[in-house]
Amino acid sequence: MTVYVDVLFAVNFSMDFISFFICAVVMKRKIYKWRMLLAAAIGGIYGVFEVLCTMHALIAAVVAVLVSFIMCFVAYYEKSIKRFTLMYTMYWGVSATLGGVMSLLYNFLNKILAEQIKNYSFAKVYTGARFFIIASLTAIVSMLFGRFYSSKKDVKHAHLEIKMDGKIYEFDALCDSGNMLTEPISGKSVILVTKSSDIGRAIGNVSPKSRRYIPYSAVGGDGVITGALPEYVKIDGSMADAVIAPIEKKNFAGYEAIVPLSLV
Repeated sequence: MTVYVDVLFAVNFSMDFISFFICAVVMKRKIYKWRMLLAAAIGGIYGVFEVLCTMHALIAAVVAVLVSFIMCFVAYYEKSIKRFTLMYTMYWGVSATLGGVMSLLYNFLNKILAEQIKNYSFAKVYTGARFFIIASLTAIVSMLFGRFYSSKKDVKHAHLEIKMDGKIYEFDALCDSGNMLTEPISGKSVILVTKSSDIGRAIGNVSPKSRRYIPYSAVGGDGVITGALPEYVKIDGSMADAVIAPIEKKNFAGYEAIVPLSLV
């Protein structure tokens, strides 16, 4: 049997990239395009290695699990074991579903193009079905890449480094002009974080001296949220003066925090 390494790599790369993209969209995770491309490349290389190297079935299964773990770790770096496990499980589910769909497509195309395929030499050229599938996958990847890149390029985000109670927290945050909350006494801007995040949980345990109370007014009514004054805040490496406050929200468009544009 003739194995076309470039085609094999392209198929695995495309399938893995699409799987990572679908998982991120479904789980509302931030999309790191270069991480996904690197993880998909690892999958493409492994796909070639798997075909060219003969291994015992048990060893092959262990290696497959290990490689997929590394790929997911590269694509979705996550400190929370629970959330990473969820992403890892989702990736396997999406990959299996997508693999089944592509197998059906491949068989369908082989039947339709059966007469055409007979006219080609497998030793010298790609079959019509193989070429069509690769072209389709490439088009899909290009479309998805273009869509998420164009949708993300206008979204401003910043890297936060916050020190509180001697511990440093680092994560990315969404920048939004809609966040105009300020702490009433000092007038400092408020960086909102999710309660489920590491820093969000830590704020509940800060000393009373560091606590700050921020009134707010929203469509659902008025209220007061409890925040904290950190030891320092760095936004993209620059010092900033702000109060941190957690709220009951899953995420801010895939980010753990939202920063007022006035601080950026």
